[in-house]
Amino acid sequence: MSTNIASPDVPLNPHVLSGGMSIPLPRTTPSVSLHSAVPDSQLQLPLPQMTPSVSLHSVVPNSQLQLQIAVPDFQLQLKLALKDRTTDGAFGRVVFEAIVDQQVTAIIAITGKLNSAEDEVQMEHVSISMERARETARADFVYSSLMSMFALADHVYLQIPEAQLDLNLKFDTPLLNVSQLLRQRQIAYRIMVIEQATDNEFTLPNDISAEQVEGIALIYHAIVQRSFAWPIETVRVFYPAINDLLNQLTVANQFDSVMFGPTPRYVMLFGQQIFLGAESLLVENKVIENFDYVKRELAQNDGHKIEVVVRSLTGQGRYDFPSAPYLPSAPWNSTIQSLVNLEQQLDARLVEHYHALAAATLTGLTEEEKVEVTTRPELGEAFLIEDSTRENT
Repeated sequence: MSTNIASPDVPLNPHVLSGGMSIPLPRTTPSVSLHSAVPDSQLQLPLPQMTPSVSLHSVVPNSQLQLQIAVPDFQLQLKLALKDRTTDGAFGRVVFEAIVDQQVTAIIAITGKLNSAEDEVQMEHVSISMERARETARADFVYSSLMSMFALADHVYLQIPEAQLDLNLKFDTPLLNVSQLLRQRQIAYRIMVIEQATDNEFTLPNDISAEQVEGIALIYHAIVQRSFAWPIETVRVFYPAINDLLNQLTVANQFDSVMFGPTPRYVMLFGQQIFLGAESLLVENKVIENFDYVKRELAQNDGHKIEVVVRSLTGQGRYDFPSAPYLPSAPWNSTIQSLVNLEQQLDARLVEHYHALAAATLTGLTEEEKVEVTTRPELGEAFLIEDSTRENT
């Protein structure tokens, strides 16, 4: 299994709920770059009334034009510098490009019918996409955060005062797609944490394997939590056949848990070796497989290697990484931190949407019918998920 984290950016196609339906065409060449100086007063159209919000400002001169995005459901405002505006009057298309982050550009594409008499495009369709300059965790985090937020919001307001653009948008995105975006966002964030703590930067592959996702989760928890529970099935170690180890294992076998380590721990991630310091692993509710065989081999006291397999009956263990790398006290700039702070709101909104979808399926049913379709079926063991103890990373 793999996770497609660097997939081509697919645009979202919202419904236009209200706003200006005509986009004036520039009276110059078909392609116009918006870098001219414009007084600040021309940029300050009021955004919709919202609760106290966080504003994200791209670091650009005040003279540059702005794309203003307001998302009331998330108390968030974006003020992004416009990088370019391209118009194609022959095909009734206007494209705005705005700088979201150093590696991400937002693209607003508007298409419609050309009104030659008024030199304007009668808007019929709007799409929003994000273009990433490089396949990095930061770019992917910004992309997935914004796209999932747009998809989960009831209203997204776009304003470009100079272009007379003032739109109220609603996105219809399948919840499965939003769930995938949020999973993508979580993986990207964990990679960002690893990069900040270890002073590395990774170029992401198109597909991240399940093994790599698990490695990312392990490194992330070592950095952030340092001591944490982890699903454990078996631990395999090789010991030399000597009497001292025979005595130690005989004593250890009398207890419910056994501790391994501390030993140095390295994890390979995207071709780079990450050192996590000393690792200790506590295997809980353990049994030593083939213990009688292990004792006979160790009793030979001749130093040959013997494999010892320790299994957890409950599939649980605990890692300790007391000397793992530390995350800096202020790892993110204001833009990234504001997107990080969306975590609980994004999760809550997704749950609300799933609840609404579930409730809609019961519309029109009698109480007896509702009970029938919502009663959990009794499944045999053949239907149980085989690896249910593993972390859902």
